Amino acid sequence: MPTPKVKPSPIQPSWPPAARAMQSCAFILAANWVFQGMRGMDRKELGFRLGLEATVAILLAGVFSHHGIGAEPATLLALILAHTASFLFNGQLWVCARYCRSWHLDPATLEAAFLDIVRELRRQPWLDEAVAIGSRGDRGAVRGDRSDLDVRIVVPEGFEGLARANLLLLRLRTEALFGRIPLDIYAYDEPRSLDRFDQRERLLVLLDRRGRLERRYPQRVSGQA
Repeated sequence: MPTPKVKPSPIQPSWPPAARAMQSCAFILAANWVFQGMRGMDRKELGFRLGLEATVAILLAGVFSHHGIGAEPATLLALILAHTASFLFNGQLWVCARYCRSWHLDPATLEAAFLDIVRELRRQPWLDEAVAIGSRGDRGAVRGDRSDLDVRIVVPEGFEGLARANLLLLRLRTEALFGRIPLDIYAYDEPRSLDRFDQRERLLVLLDRRGRLERRYPQRVSGQA
């Protein structure tokens, strides 16, 4: 049986049964259903995600109430369904499934998906900056059947840029959901958000139309994809 991928956690229990439980597929999926990677989001993306989820929950609660469900259960059910939809259509399912024993994905499939995403990003004339991090950024290739695609874009200024960036992420994550691709993609408010990562790791530049990434990270840029 394949060896499961170990998920890093800020909490490391000393009791072995608890440590094993926290590495279980069920626990990882449940924890990510609750938090949905929000710790890694910048303010603009987080605000968009919460606003979209609240809007969906309000609409669902109205539908449920119209069909005779009481206000409290309708609200609770709407919140659960809206949060689950956000979990699915914002790409967390397959990113988390990599930590399950049964997960397997041909690296060639992941490579093809990455190239499709790069082409799609470059087709957006309003998008100036995008990078790949992780194994793709640091070593120039995905490694193994439990790899994912770590991509970061920078949100353009203004409300239009905010809407376009987040709708693009939603579309790419939805396509990744149905394509069974573990796509870990986020939108950052500005290039300096990349400072949070290990500065020894390389960045694979996908877009740098204004040259800001190369100027800010001259020692980290490993070239263009």
